[in-house]
Amino acid sequence: MRVSVKLLIMLLLVTLGLLPSCKSSCNKPDPYDGEFGKRIEEDLTTTNILEDNYRNYYEIFVRSFNDSNMDLVGDLNGVTQKLDYIKDLGYNGIWLMPINPSSSYHKYDVNNYYDVDKSYGTLDDLKNLINECHKRNIKLIIDLVLNHSGKANPYFSKACSAYDKYLKGLTLTAEEEIYKDFYVFYPTAAHVPSNVTAYKAGAGYSFYYEGNFSDNMPEFNCDSLAVKEEFKNIMKFYLDLGIDGFRLDAVKYYYFNNNAKNIEFLRWLNTTVKEIKPDAYIVGECFDGYELISEYYDSGIDSHFNFATSVAYASQSGVINGTNPEGRGITSYYNSLVSNYNIGNGQGIPAPFIDNHDMPRYTYQSNVEKNKFTFGLLAMMNGTLFSYYGDEVGLYGTNKGNNNVDQNVRIPIKWGDFSNLDCSVIDGVTSMQYPYATVKEQLEDANSILNYYKKVLLLRNQNPEIARGSIELIAKDNKDNKMLFISKTYNNSKIGIIFNFSEYENLNIDY
Repeated sequence: MRVSVKLLIMLLLVTLGLLPSCKSSCNKPDPYDGEFGKRIEEDLTTTNILEDNYRNYYEIFVRSFNDSNMDLVGDLNGVTQKLDYIKDLGYNGIWLMPINPSSSYHKYDVNNYYDVDKSYGTLDDLKNLINECHKRNIKLIIDLVLNHSGKANPYFSKACSAYDKYLKGLTLTAEEEIYKDFYVFYPTAAHVPSNVTAYKAGAGYSFYYEGNFSDNMPEFNCDSLAVKEEFKNIMKFYLDLGIDGFRLDAVKYYYFNNNAKNIEFLRWLNTTVKEIKPDAYIVGECFDGYELISEYYDSGIDSHFNFATSVAYASQSGVINGTNPEGRGITSYYNSLVSNYNIGNGQGIPAPFIDNHDMPRYTYQSNVEKNKFTFGLLAMMNGTLFSYYGDEVGLYGTNKGNNNVDQNVRIPIKWGDFSNLDCSVIDGVTSMQYPYATVKEQLEDANSILNYYKKVLLLRNQNPEIARGSIELIAKDNKDNKMLFISKTYNNSKIGIIFNFSEYENLNIDY
């Protein structure tokens, strides 16, 4: 069968504001005619988005995104108001951080799995957001926190009461029989394993509960059939609403330090979700190295965030952070491309990213060209791409608030029109965290970070080979460490991609 080929000139230049134009090289015959066809020119009107789970996801911390009712807190209706902006950027997926009622600002301690936190809106607001997303061919996934609940969740008070009666040898009701094993309890301090964190259940109780994240996050007992049944009900509730899948929080903590049981639990979860909605997309947070992430793909979960080979780690190790402007990161980046493609032995979809709500924003470099270059490298990786809200305008954050907390990387986005979001709820925010222009200003600046995002994501959407194609090394400049040339092939279509790791635009390319 004939394979069609084309060349994607991805000259990711540190010195340029936009995806490269031809400039002086256009005065010469195009050297890329031939095996790889014609150079791809920018076309801002067409896309070629396939209907599968290889998408570009935009992670949103709702509280800091957009406030629709001017109560100082971002909300679901605020997200709905910005859907056209998100779609215009080139994203066709959204991941919402937890939206359920909670005792904390971050909401990873869920107190009611069947409702929306009132500061964010209502279930009707969520339904409207889902419908508006689907009108725009945007899939919506939500954070699903199943390793623990909030301590204020009624599940926990019922469980403590039932377990206390059980320890005292009292007769339990049918409901109490269910709840006595709902969490990981230990009858005395002596029963607590040395490698877990546990807390006394409270006044009047002599027993302890496991809480590896905090005393406000008691761990569920995932061996309990009743717990699994409740998890199934929760997942079905949101899938029936129209949610397109889930981001699974901390998948290594369903069973602390027991990867085999975690993978077994995830296998059950994946099967349960896919029986309800076969095309649902699930991505897990497995913060670990390449080998362990590959093992977690055995569960059947579609994706696991690629902490091991993401551009985030390449950046932090000096590949693109300015210590090597002449491109000494070529080998590291190419190895990341390949290992990202191979992760999970082809059993799932890679999920590369640069940063998220738990990490320093990659824009800490406060350098427009390097920030663009970093995102360009990420966008050429295989898989489902994940980006963090505000990176497209250079929001800044380093997890270094007053108590080393993470509010610092969850600051409000500045739209450039009236905004009533309350920065005072975020620890340690200063004007230094807004080194670049507002969204409004960057939309009007052809050389802005935001418009670079749009063009890179357009290329990714126009060329399905980028996210899905098998990788072949054509040439790598090992002498001067400036140029990398690869091909990607998908469905009998091949593209060539040239990366320029140099500071300079005009290079003599001889492949």
